[in-house]
Amino acid sequence: MSAPRIELVIIGDVVLQATPAGFETAEAIGIAGGRVVASGDAADVLRAAGPGTRVERFGKAAIIPGLHDFHLHLVGMARARREVRLEDLVGDELLHAIGNAAAPLSGRDWLRGRGWSEAALDGEVLGRLNALLADRPALLYSRDAHSAWASPAALRRAGIAAAEGNPPGGRVEKDAHGRVTGVLRERAADLVEAVAGRLGGRALAPAIDEVLAELAGWGVTGVTDAGDTSPDNGTGRWAALGDRASRLLAAEGRLDGRVRLSVGVPAEAIEAAAELGLATGNPVGEATTVRAGWAKAYADGALGSRTAALFEPYTCAPGDTGILRLEPDALDDLLSRARRSGIGLAMHAIGDRAVATVLDAFDRAGPAGHGLPPHRIEHLQLLRPEDRPRLARLDVTASVQPIHCAADREHVERCWSDRADLAYPWRSLAEAGTRLALGSDAPIESANPWHGMFAAVHRRLPGDGTADWHAEEALSPAAALAGYTSGPAAAGGHGDEGHLRPGGIADLAVLEVGLDALRAADERLGEARSLLTLVGGVEVHRA
Repeated sequence: MSAPRIELVIIGDVVLQATPAGFETAEAIGIAGGRVVASGDAADVLRAAGPGTRVERFGKAAIIPGLHDFHLHLVGMARARREVRLEDLVGDELLHAIGNAAAPLSGRDWLRGRGWSEAALDGEVLGRLNALLADRPALLYSRDAHSAWASPAALRRAGIAAAEGNPPGGRVEKDAHGRVTGVLRERAADLVEAVAGRLGGRALAPAIDEVLAELAGWGVTGVTDAGDTSPDNGTGRWAALGDRASRLLAAEGRLDGRVRLSVGVPAEAIEAAAELGLATGNPVGEATTVRAGWAKAYADGALGSRTAALFEPYTCAPGDTGILRLEPDALDDLLSRARRSGIGLAMHAIGDRAVATVLDAFDRAGPAGHGLPPHRIEHLQLLRPEDRPRLARLDVTASVQPIHCAADREHVERCWSDRADLAYPWRSLAEAGTRLALGSDAPIESANPWHGMFAAVHRRLPGDGTADWHAEEALSPAAALAGYTSGPAAAGGHGDEGHLRPGGIADLAVLEVGLDALRAADERLGEARSLLTLVGGVEVHRA
């Protein structure tokens, strides 16, 4: 059988594959039928292509496998573009931004926002905020999205205006007089989310288009959507899978071919996903680039909200060890259900106690068996040394977001001050043989993969003026790029993705920077953008 005729030759400094050991490079690749069919010296690839083949020459520009963000919230990113942003705002600035966002809305419309910090919502600000939005439904999430503030009107709609006790896995904060403050932790926020208004339908589509265009401009060709917290508020054929998954799957026809997308589902919807014919890693319907993802479950909360589950108390909150949202029996049941349904698990676990609890459950369950992609643990921000080798032994993917480390350094030094050297242990995990897949957790943090890659190497953000933080746990530039390319491909069991060797799918990005900038991973990396982005050999972005 003859080789397919080369349709396109791309010439530049081509990274065929990134591995922790370094970059495998070539001068050119030839593409046919959406796949790489030739690589090597430019002269040899051009000779194989023959006359009349389209040739694109990019000089010394770096050409890399398309980046894959292994943990983001695509619908959340789209909605965030239409919400009030509260990052870095305090006092009058915070209240002014919220008041301005609320002013054009009707009294029935929900005000949505995100980004406030714990320090910004002190007692005085909370009182003013409750007065400002007393009769208007509002739900404003914290920066880490594991806490929310709900207005008095929103609390009434959710039936928790005078809550007694806390829901399982959550906490309703009260003041010294026992009055509900509006601050809701973990599953307590879900009670309001279940009744809150949200961007959807025709209004959501252009916002998703904006997100996809931005991602393609960075060279991102694949994303793994992290899924919903619950199966509530779904719509249409896929309603049983929850709000975000149902909307993404309903838009499969519009998304197919534009991005390689894995759609996550809530853990409570595992059986419903199986009944709808979904299995982790498999295509959805006739789609070529949209497939079923993993089921998301929460073992604990987050560092910023002090709800990540720890073995020892937070040094910034003596006596507080966070919230463990799933006990061992519930985890065992969840693993059994997932295995029967052909759905892999993506277990959110940030604190060391949560990570150990999840690993114990994986250990009890034994090997997953043939055909099911490896389970994942999301975030893994604090691990005991004795737990580091267990992920490789249990074939569990470490799904980590380097930008969290850069953004949360001050939280770690204040709240985990006696164990900061155990936080974000990427190099230790890699050296233990763990499969690493990197992402952003956008819109919690920026989806810019170049900031994420810089943070993986330096454990800080570009241009922030600080020194590299706990550099003993940093990744090399090649390992960081592998975490955005071959790592996600391996985590999903897709051997023809994440590289540009012959046989690989032609997902790629031609960068404005050269290979020297990738190897150095210096400040230039933070400014990297894509000149040309292809998904399956098809152009989705050109600068």
